[in-house]
Amino acid sequence: MLSLPDPKSVDAVFFDAGGVLVLPDLVAGRKALQTLGCEPTETDWTRAHYASMAEFDSMDAPDWPALRRCFAAHVGVANDRLEAAVPLVDVLVVSTPWMAVPNAAETLRTLSTAGYKLGVISNASGTVEAELRTAGICSITGGTLPRVEIIVDSHLVGIEKPDPRIFRLALDALGVEPDRVVHVGDSVKCDVAGAIGAGLHALHLDPMNSCSGGHSDMESLDDLLNWLV
Repeated sequence: MLSLPDPKSVDAVFFDAGGVLVLPDLVAGRKALQTLGCEPTETDWTRAHYASMAEFDSMDAPDWPALRRCFAAHVGVANDRLEAAVPLVDVLVVSTPWMAVPNAAETLRTLSTAGYKLGVISNASGTVEAELRTAGICSITGGTLPRVEIIVDSHLVGIEKPDPRIFRLALDALGVEPDRVVHVGDSVKCDVAGAIGAGLHALHLDPMNSCSGGHSDMESLDDLLNWLV
């Protein structure tokens, strides 16, 4: 991990949703991929997501079938069945509700209690706020769930990461300066580059230690808490 600011100089934490707070649903994935003779472990499943994100970051433009094949290969689908896995993985990633990352809600609650303002910025399809609430992770209204002050869904605002404008929407809503905000995401291209371009500090969530570096990274949300709280 490269140097990060003193926690006393951080007022807010922004989170990507997919890969940080939620992951594709493992139970649904096992059920779908059993038809191809594959029953991934939790470790396989986690590795597959972050391997796919590393592949995504290496592309000039997204090649979605290639990314689905990458995911399938890392969960153990045989090479001769990778093409058959593409539509199954696509449904799991695009249409099936994602599951909560372990300790995601607890992380948000701890940071909120410690006084940090929280926001979510996601390249999504218009449903991320409802999905985070249904998964028991957070809500903009709070209640029994940890409260975040804003959830920015790219589909609804018409701007996607890494465009700095999507980060500025959250900055303006929270009334914080960019150099006092840390953004946590699983994509170097979208999250790290986007956040830095908007003047924020960036943290790359990389549980598999697959990234070559050049920016600050961490293996888990526990690392974030150990630094900030």
